[in-house]
Amino acid sequence: MRATDTKAKAVESMFSSIAGWYDFLNHLLSLGLDISWRKKTAACFDDLEGKHILDLACGTGDLAITIATAGGGSTRVTGGDFSRKMIDVGVAKVRKLGLSDQVDLVFADALNLQYGDAVFDGVTCAFGVRNFADLDRGLEEMSRVLAPGGRMVILEFTTPSNRLFAALYRFYFTRVLPFVGGIISGNRSAYKYLPDSVYKFPTPHELEKKLCGVGMDQVRTIPLSFGICSIHTGIKK
Repeated sequence: MRATDTKAKAVESMFSSIAGWYDFLNHLLSLGLDISWRKKTAACFDDLEGKHILDLACGTGDLAITIATAGGGSTRVTGGDFSRKMIDVGVAKVRKLGLSDQVDLVFADALNLQYGDAVFDGVTCAFGVRNFADLDRGLEEMSRVLAPGGRMVILEFTTPSNRLFAALYRFYFTRVLPFVGGIISGNRSAYKYLPDSVYKFPTPHELEKKLCGVGMDQVRTIPLSFGICSIHTGIKK
């Protein structure tokens, strides 16, 4: 089995194991900030009316729901994830909110998308690109299915630049978060993986270079909450 296949299988198994607690722990461990982060991500799309957006690594559909709600009744969002258990949780949420006509959550492999070239008006991913078994391949696929002039928006954790805040954040991120997440979900390794994956992920500057390399223009990074996470965005040439 290839290394990328091994990582993909491990990540899928990990997220499937915490699907039932995923939303609760997201809100708890981020102190509710994840809600505003997603709203700011959706706001990066200047005009959502009548648009079709692809949300990759959609998890339980929170960002897809946020985008659909922000765009009004004419906005369609396809959310793709490779954890069927996460999708099942998301589908139930979408149905409960009466958004089934706008939001469609489906199984999708981010490294081998089942869509043609240039078919989406926007592509987004929240806290998912660092989980791609092959980041470059995943970004290439996101760019491939995005129409020229369409916007790519990535929301991802980053490391705060302020040394004092970075030290406090690191303590919370590497000690408190895995402990609390592990107790509640029953899977400590899943919440230990989170900070480990963040600290191994490319810096915002490195990610900007990768976005330019897959055909994005007007690339920029928007830090949120003192640099805890950032929005990375660009326009398809």
